[in-house]
Amino acid sequence: MPPSIPANVAASDMRRLGKAEPPEPYPGRAREPWMCRHIPCQQGIYPNRNNVMTGQGACIWCAPNAPKNPDEAKAAMLERGFIVLVDFLGTGKPWLSQCVAARHIVAPRYDNVTGRNGGCRFCKRYGPGDPHEAVADMRAVGFRPLEPFKNIASPWLSLCERCRKTSTPRLNNVRTRGECCQHCARYGLDPGAPARVYVLSHAEYGAVKIGVTGLRTREDRVARFRGHGWMPFTQIDFATGADAYRVEQSVIRRLRIEGHGVFLGDGQMPIGGYKETFDATTVSVERLVAPAEAER
Repeated sequence: MPPSIPANVAASDMRRLGKAEPPEPYPGRAREPWMCRHIPCQQGIYPNRNNVMTGQGACIWCAPNAPKNPDEAKAAMLERGFIVLVDFLGTGKPWLSQCVAARHIVAPRYDNVTGRNGGCRFCKRYGPGDPHEAVADMRAVGFRPLEPFKNIASPWLSLCERCRKTSTPRLNNVRTRGECCQHCARYGLDPGAPARVYVLSHAEYGAVKIGVTGLRTREDRVARFRGHGWMPFTQIDFATGADAYRVEQSVIRRLRIEGHGVFLGDGQMPIGGYKETFDATTVSVERLVAPAEAER
């Protein structure tokens, strides 16, 4: 079928309205992609003449909501404090990255970071991890650090000034909980007190998690996870912490034997608990709940 308009007219329209130079002959149909070079940005593009003639623009890289050149997007993220860990998926998609300031694993969106001054959500909430401030915060709640500061999410070997025992609290836990010595604070699991097994899911990470918490502790463990994007699926109460812990470990052990490894890393779980995570595509929340209910 012959072209509806002469090829030279079509090329002229692309230059005039789309600022696009076509190195190839007109394909003959207005809705067919036509390889061009966008004159302002020099990017290779494939607009169709119909879109250009109706004012939609020719270049996908120069549109206000356009996808960005992956290398340029990566450089822009680095300038704003993020080392990207996976390939670029688009301006509005979560982009798995590592925060330069405190090495948190996060998934900000490119358009939020570059257009709205979006930063690391953990650093915004807990601070970027200045070493001098970190030591001061630890000393304020009774810890004397025994090694150099790493980041706010890593275990930090310290001496508790109250009980004179060493432990490895995380700075973000210290800042949110205050006194959190594992030896003398009222946290953790009391084997003889009531407790529960909980099952959570995280849509952004594509992960599920099982855990155990005491019912008489000062900390609401499930609420803390909810604040980090985890959604509760169910909670199963037990008469004692020993029973809850036994069931939790039995479920984890069974799945590990089947080949389901730890899914998330320590950096993605600033409040701990990464060793009890699984890939949601292979282990569903129902699969965590069923054996826990059966052993109740």
